[in-house]
Amino acid sequence: MLSKHWYKRGLSRQTYSQARQIDREKRLAEDRFAFFLQTKIEEAGMAMSERYPHAKRVYQLTLELMKQPSISGTTQEREMADRIVAVLERIPYFQAYPQHIKRVPLRGDSLGREAIVALLAKAPTTKKATMLLSHFDVVGVDDFGMYKEDAFTPDLLREKLLAEQEGYLDKDARHDLGSGHYLFGRGSMDMKAGLAMQLSVLQDIADDKEAKANVCLVAVPDEEKLSMGMFAAIHELRAMQEDGWNFHACICSEPNFSAYPNDWNKYIYTGSTGKLLPFIYCIGKETHVGQPLEGINAAVMAAQLAVEMEWSERFSNQVDGEVSPSPTCLRIRDLKETYDVQTPNESYLFYNVLTLDSGPQEVMERVKEACNLASTLIYERLLRHRQAFGDESLTALVKQPQVYTLTDLYQLGVQKYGKDAFKDVYEEALSESVAETADYTTQTLAFARRMSAHFLDRAPFYLLLLAPPYYPHVRLDQKQDQRLLALVGELKQICADQFGERLVQKTFFPGLSDVSYCRVTKEAAAPDTGLKEHMPLYERSYHIPLREIAGLDIPTINLGPFGKDAHKRTERLELTYSTEVAPALLLHAVKRLAEQTE
Repeated sequence: MLSKHWYKRGLSRQTYSQARQIDREKRLAEDRFAFFLQTKIEEAGMAMSERYPHAKRVYQLTLELMKQPSISGTTQEREMADRIVAVLERIPYFQAYPQHIKRVPLRGDSLGREAIVALLAKAPTTKKATMLLSHFDVVGVDDFGMYKEDAFTPDLLREKLLAEQEGYLDKDARHDLGSGHYLFGRGSMDMKAGLAMQLSVLQDIADDKEAKANVCLVAVPDEEKLSMGMFAAIHELRAMQEDGWNFHACICSEPNFSAYPNDWNKYIYTGSTGKLLPFIYCIGKETHVGQPLEGINAAVMAAQLAVEMEWSERFSNQVDGEVSPSPTCLRIRDLKETYDVQTPNESYLFYNVLTLDSGPQEVMERVKEACNLASTLIYERLLRHRQAFGDESLTALVKQPQVYTLTDLYQLGVQKYGKDAFKDVYEEALSESVAETADYTTQTLAFARRMSAHFLDRAPFYLLLLAPPYYPHVRLDQKQDQRLLALVGELKQICADQFGERLVQKTFFPGLSDVSYCRVTKEAAAPDTGLKEHMPLYERSYHIPLREIAGLDIPTINLGPFGKDAHKRTERLELTYSTEVAPALLLHAVKRLAEQTE
């Protein structure tokens, strides 16, 4: 509380009055949550016992986890792992069995990060467990602008957002802030609240003397980047399998993603989208800027391709009435390092392509179609401009850009240099590129440049590759996973009958998640699906454990909290559903799955 002696603090009356107002808002906010929980329940005419009894614990855990920064790709993730272990060690079960908390190092990680695998074995003789999966890293906070220092402290962030007048918040976010029903800050929605739910439910099972559930909590770093935390956890889970443990189901608690603006539906997902990263290297035909029609600008090649791929319907997947999000460009740039009057001769771009049923080979065929179209449009435009000069000799100066896959270029190399000689060229280019850096994008680019240098006589051309990471699309099987699908139906009914909420079943979680690595189809696990053909780093510097994933084969659903604006500065968590309803559904699901194994 502020002192009344404002003059001793060097404050003007106006400044003091403003500070007092903020202070009152803060104290009101501290009481608002408890009041909010009670009034919402009374408004719905429901008894407290029907809702999750430890809503305040979920809220407090969310705050505790948020206040520990854990930006992906930093040592903060290591500190976050320490915080999670500290929370687990407050549970009497893990005090009695500390060996059941395992820190799993990420292989070859320079940051020393660890995944956490904690086994709660209340019925160890069955050795059948439900896995609770979450990630504890978050994206960066530069988008918070002047408020980025407060992005991880929701109480301070709320104070400042209530006082700001600069239009930082849009109308919807400002309304939610004023309602007191939302918790603002980085990680509130994605996904500290989901982890808080799981930790709270884990404690419920641990404290329940009658409970017979085995639960394995898996909390991983690096999900927002390359999922190396999940890869580390997979190795540990496979070791547990070899020790006799069977993970019959996994529940991930990633947040709900709105399907459209002002979408108040709550969602339960029975799968997740896949992801591929097509990488296209463009080599042009250089020329002087005073003679632009005598060459082809590599920057134009990239730009034209971006136009053909952005939001392109050719990449659309439709499964079970759901449509994959459109592809979008993640990076586009030329490779000129200094200014001069020569046109850019190299450029590259890579695209985020989300899949529901398309494999790597099919996606790359569509990329090739887009490249061929871009090539044709560029060349036709170039010919029109040349003909406008009335000099037919210009039309023969530059040929139309060709389109090569890595296999195409390799075959050209064999023809040009001989099989054994070009194999050595390929291996040397790959080894040198991998040795330069740990960054997969930079490695892919370095390899593309080294390979293309042997074919400058064929310029201009597009070279098509795949860069890591790769996320397989996954979903429940209608025959094999009937029990889990029946549980989804049960949760939907409970949500409607007991909580007055509409829980909508969707097949594909749209935001990407580590459930992609809980199971994989036989087709996706095979090395000849296109990964080996199009991704030069596959099994060289990028090691995705597809065989181990196929061995795990864990069916997965996603049941998480509700919020808005993940990965935006207005990220926020809605408190009623996220602390009262979703944890109750999660607890019911864990208990029901335990009953099915008895």
